[in-house]
Amino acid sequence: MTQNPFARFARWLGLDRNPLRRRCDRVEAVVRLAAVLGVMVAVVLGVMLAVRTYGDGLKTEAQQRHTRHQVIATLMNEPDSPRLSPAGAAVGHVKAQWQAPDGRQWEGTIDASTSRHQGDTVRIWTDEHGSPVPRPQERETTVVSALTVGVGIPLAAATGLALVVAATRGIVQRRAKRAWEAQWTVVEPTWRINGR
Repeated sequence: MTQNPFARFARWLGLDRNPLRRRCDRVEAVVRLAAVLGVMVAVVLGVMLAVRTYGDGLKTEAQQRHTRHQVIATLMNEPDSPRLSPAGAAVGHVKAQWQAPDGRQWEGTIDASTSRHQGDTVRIWTDEHGSPVPRPQERETTVVSALTVGVGIPLAAATGLALVVAATRGIVQRRAKRAWEAQWTVVEPTWRINGR
């Protein structure tokens, strides 16, 4: 007869009233129950922090959309010191000039593709005063940050608690084996005397 999966899970957690359960079995069951509860708490905490991270990301997006502006910069020389950008493109430092959102003329060093030449124009992001800043945070970044928190916390908790459960099981099994061997050393001489 197939046993109810909920009953099997309850038995695995030690929530049944098995009179044959040894003290070491009860300890192992308590550790398993604590691990399951810990994972459940981590899931709730992960969801709460993910929602909070997403909300903070939306605020950051809105704030940066209002304070960062895209302007056109004209390159004054060729890009030098080529290196890879985070996106994997070859970029280099180059002097450029642009007009800030408040109308002032700016001149400074920016990163541009190594395929660009003197006199080319590129779009850059600046604050309201014209100082170069990173592009505003995008929705994808906000979503990825929230998912990383929401999935990462429960996953880390589950991994750590699974290791604790496995270590506890190993310790309990070693102790049970030693107890069995100790009891067998007492029983074995009697067993041999009786010829069994």
